[in-house]
Amino acid sequence: MNNVNAVLFDLDGTLIDSEYFYFSNWAPILENDYGLKIDFDEWISNFAGHTLSRNVQMLNNDYKLNVDEEDMWFATRSRYAKANMRNIRLMPHAKEILDAVKDSGKELGLVTSSFQSTVETVLGEHKLLKYFKFFVTRELVEKPKPNPEPYLLAVNKLMIPKEEIVVIEDTSTGCTAAKEAGLYCIAVTKQEVEKKRLTHADQVLNDLAEVKKSLLSMN
Repeated sequence: MNNVNAVLFDLDGTLIDSEYFYFSNWAPILENDYGLKIDFDEWISNFAGHTLSRNVQMLNNDYKLNVDEEDMWFATRSRYAKANMRNIRLMPHAKEILDAVKDSGKELGLVTSSFQSTVETVLGEHKLLKYFKFFVTRELVEKPKPNPEPYLLAVNKLMIPKEEIVVIEDTSTGCTAAKEAGLYCIAVTKQEVEKKRLTHADQVLNDLAEVKKSLLSMN
């Protein structure tokens, strides 16, 4: 792929190391309130990269629980507040890739299923908000990933041809949204279970250092 003028980044699991944070806050709720014990591998396999609404649906349909979405929203938000999302670390090479992409003159956007408050809290803590031209967050779309709506909204904000845009995602859910929006997608993950689901990605790389190298070759 040549002539790349914009890069759209996912947030959770792509730029920030948030999946264990979410798991560590969901797991006690599931065990204490619903009698369900899950480990981190199961979280990655079944819940990572999805919205709260979809995860509640998964719990009710596949695990045969009776989870109310509003109850789960309040329970998880309460735990997040106590756990302090400011402690979430960046993924390795996250700042490095943002610096490199910005220095190359490409536009940067963030497309996430997280809410704006999460973006501001975590990226604000790491002083990364300034890198992005815009944020497409959960409250801006009716249908989140894997629906293409978030990426189609991002394309409209960029106002450049789709052929000049690259998406960086870490899950099959996000990659599906990007591909259905007609965009080139680089997947980045070391999780073998996720790699098996990413056959529709244009590239599957192990970390952001590899992604940076690939992006900078697209000139």
